[in-house]
Amino acid sequence: MASVRLTFAMVTTIVVACMHFPTTLAATGYVVGGANGWSMPQKPNHYENWTKGKRFIKGDAFFWVFKEGQHFVAEVPSKEAWDACNTTASTTVDVTGQLIEYLVDVKTHYYVCKYHCSKGMKVIIDIKAS
Repeated sequence: MASVRLTFAMVTTIVVACMHFPTTLAATGYVVGGANGWSMPQKPNHYENWTKGKRFIKGDAFFWVFKEGQHFVAEVPSKEAWDACNTTASTTVDVTGQLIEYLVDVKTHYYVCKYHCSKGMKVIIDIKAS
């Protein structure tokens, strides 16, 4: 009989997902950046292209996947801060590579990599009500 070994991170992820299940029933999960995750863009406008054709709605889950310490996810407050890669007023930060964020505010979210923003590692996620 096969056995499954659950790590603390896996158990935590399952518990958090279950806690949010009623509010995310119709939600979709996205790995930010697609198959390569949150990584240095190979082409200009990689993250802009990744968002094209997607309709993000309230409650969608965004998985920021990268090697711990390699990147620094920061949500900045405005398009101006995003354009300038200005993270002085950032709110969401993560360097672990295991961030799962359920976006419930119907608004435009601006994310950058504090280390590589000037090289195009930034994304705009526009959340709609439904």
